Amino acid sequence: MVDQLSGLDSTPHLLATLTLAERRIGEAIAARSQSGDVVTRGSHARLLHLVPPEGARQSELAEGWISKQAVGKRVQEMVAAGLLAVEPDPDDGRATIVRRTTEGDRILVLITQEMAEFEAELAARVGARRYRTFRAVLDELATP
Repeated sequence: MVDQLSGLDSTPHLLATLTLAERRIGEAIAARSQSGDVVTRGSHARLLHLVPPEGARQSELAEGWISKQAVGKRVQEMVAAGLLAVEPDPDDGRATIVRRTTEGDRILVLITQEMAEFEAELAARVGARRYRTFRAVLDELATP
């Protein structure tokens, strides 16, 4: 078994590299963020972005992303922070609709601006052409 392991490449595997990149990006955004006091997780920012102007059910927000339970927990955190509101679904008394509050809209604009600035910094670091290629490949790989 040791002989099999000795020939392995020591380069971190793809998931480790992606996790490290996500962590570094999250730390960089948090360090410069005007929204860092309310948006404490990347999933908070993602959830704000996923909620359409007309609102959505939690199950719709979870589709293809994280579990319904995890969305429910994030929604509770964000309701407590004043970024989201939950109200009864007028079409189904058993369901609820999640909507961004005015503060949630304001924070989403800040996060969007911060991400655009951060992506511009990354492009400046590696070159605009390389960054466009990176994003195109990453977007392609992320599409089912």
